[in-house]
Amino acid sequence: MRTEPPKLSALYLASRPPFPPAGGRERLILQSIEFLASEYDLHVVVFCLKDERHDLSALFRMGVRTVQTVALPGVVQVGYNMLTRRRYSLQENLFYSRRIRATIRTIVPSGVNVVIADMLRTGQYCDDFNLPKVIDLDDLLSERYGQFLANGHRQTVFGTFSRRVPSPLRALEPFVRRRLLRWEREAVADREVTAPRRFDVTLLTSSLEAARLRSTSHADQIHANPQATPLPGFLWAHGLQSHDQVDCFFLGNLRTSQNLASLSLIAESVMPLLVERGVDVRLHIVGDYDARIKAITQGVSERITWYGFVYDFSGIVARCTVALLPIVEGTGVKTKVLDAMAMGIPVLTNRLGIEGLSVKHEREVLLAETADEICRAITRLAADDVLSARLSAAARHYVE
Repeated sequence: MRTEPPKLSALYLASRPPFPPAGGRERLILQSIEFLASEYDLHVVVFCLKDERHDLSALFRMGVRTVQTVALPGVVQVGYNMLTRRRYSLQENLFYSRRIRATIRTIVPSGVNVVIADMLRTGQYCDDFNLPKVIDLDDLLSERYGQFLANGHRQTVFGTFSRRVPSPLRALEPFVRRRLLRWEREAVADREVTAPRRFDVTLLTSSLEAARLRSTSHADQIHANPQATPLPGFLWAHGLQSHDQVDCFFLGNLRTSQNLASLSLIAESVMPLLVERGVDVRLHIVGDYDARIKAITQGVSERITWYGFVYDFSGIVARCTVALLPIVEGTGVKTKVLDAMAMGIPVLTNRLGIEGLSVKHEREVLLAETADEICRAITRLAADDVLSARLSAAARHYVE
């Protein structure tokens, strides 16, 4: 009787709890864990806030053997890190403590054959291990920080991790934001370009960014690891939308600076211009948010419906004419663009929004760069049933 060889053992270091899957990174973490659990005896370490509680039982149902949470360091430890670990980036120092290092080092000698680190934040804990190591960088964050600087650095450096940063640092950040961004961009760029020398395999979401890092690091073991986009049972259909107004759909975690930048463009430039041209436009937004949205949307707030984070937003998409997804900042493949394409709703984005995707203007998506171009594309879609149907079918086929 043939017996299956024993599975190798793997350790996955998750930079955040993957539940709820409110953003693209959480979903990619879940995708990685699900795949690894099918191939390895998988052990997972999840970085959390000290008092943060998450139900991680779903990981066991995926086949994960053990799950351990570790608390992020407090303000004293972070301050000490910044003084004594100056070659490391701020985001790495926000995640480092000897306590966490000791915890992880107790797991590895138990028979782990490979370690997979989620982003630079957790990758620093792999430096001491004499075994195969993989790092998933997600995006080239140094390029994203450069975009923040170019666009006026209006939002916090910490992005979605603001809630995971000690409150004294959050209070100080607005006063040193530009200087901090410049320093962090350089520090992260250095850590990114040296990562392929410290890891056996380096992964990025975008094939374009993987190629750029191969060029700058002169290393070969750098690959694209795009997020899989599940096909929903729902498929958008033309004809269910209102004829009296134009309903636009926006998807994104509005605790991130890049999504806030997109919302700023829509609420401050696009929507007022549409109203000026006589278009009764409405915006339906799915995604977590905080108080910052009030200042951004104050001029058009009565035209916006907020749903927060919801698992099933197919009913919202069904009554919208277009997925309005311009990308002002951000790197890598845009999960929200693929999600909308998978549902079949016509997608209006820009060149940055299709980075890493082999789609074309007027074939799978519509592209527009300026507020005027976006307005013209929206009114065109609202009036052209044939174009909407063609984009819908081609987008769905692309994701399939």
